[in-house]
Amino acid sequence: MRLDQYEKELVAIAEEIDYYLMKSGASKEDSYDVTQDVLVKILESNLVLPLEKIRAWMYRVAVRTYIDTYRREKRYREILQREFFRQELTRYDQDNGSELYDLVLELATSYRLVIDLYYFQGFSVKEISHILGYSQAKVKVTLMRGRNKLKIMIKERGLSHEELI
Repeated sequence: MRLDQYEKELVAIAEEIDYYLMKSGASKEDSYDVTQDVLVKILESNLVLPLEKIRAWMYRVAVRTYIDTYRREKRYREILQREFFRQELTRYDQDNGSELYDLVLELATSYRLVIDLYYFQGFSVKEISHILGYSQAKVKVTLMRGRNKLKIMIKERGLSHEELI
């Protein structure tokens, strides 16, 4: 009976950690995964600490696990942006030779990536936010600003609609 109470306390602490991580900016899925990882680590290590100490241990492990996960995902996004999207931009440019796309290539990287994913690759705002790790609001603002910069470039060069397609 005493072990059941200990397990219930562990689950309650895990739920508290899950809420804490989401409140701190982690996605629901990430916070759940991290919390599960913490519980698995407890089981794998056969760790039995008093409840006063286990709570602090679980929080410490959860925060470290989340930071490691965040760093790994950030590196992954950087690699995607640096390698994959640059290749996609170059390939599209060579295949179509569109002057509009030439203008897109001149934009700052943040605008270029979002515009390419939205208009040329067909991703939704939600999908782009997931791919780049941005909020949906940031994706929308970046799209708007990128379009405005493209309009300015088009006006400055005196290009017509037919020349851009």
